[in-house]
Amino acid sequence: MEKRSQIASLVAKLDGKVIGFIIGGTSRWEYGVPENIGWIDTIGVDPDYQRKGIAKILFTEMTNNLKKVGVDTMYTFVTRRDWKLLKFFNSIGFQKGDMINLELDI
Repeated sequence: MEKRSQIASLVAKLDGKVIGFIIGGTSRWEYGVPENIGWIDTIGVDPDYQRKGIAKILFTEMTNNLKKVGVDTMYTFVTRRDWKLLKFFNSIGFQKGDMINLELDI
């Protein structure tokens, strides 16, 4: 069985300066989620470079890399009132999924 890293990350640079990044990974059957599931944990773009397609390029490159290791479905969590982020993920094809986020204040 081939061992693979569960964490995936990419950085976008322009003239030696980091202008964006994406962090995600693959599932290991946590909570019954199969290994063909990938996830996006964090994506960020320098405010001076936002709305120029950097996040979409990072996402596309990450998903292409994850496809090579058998991932065919991507997940992410977004606060339901974060309209900018919801609009971004909708623009790249995300839609409401079957999983439900559960929360408990302690």
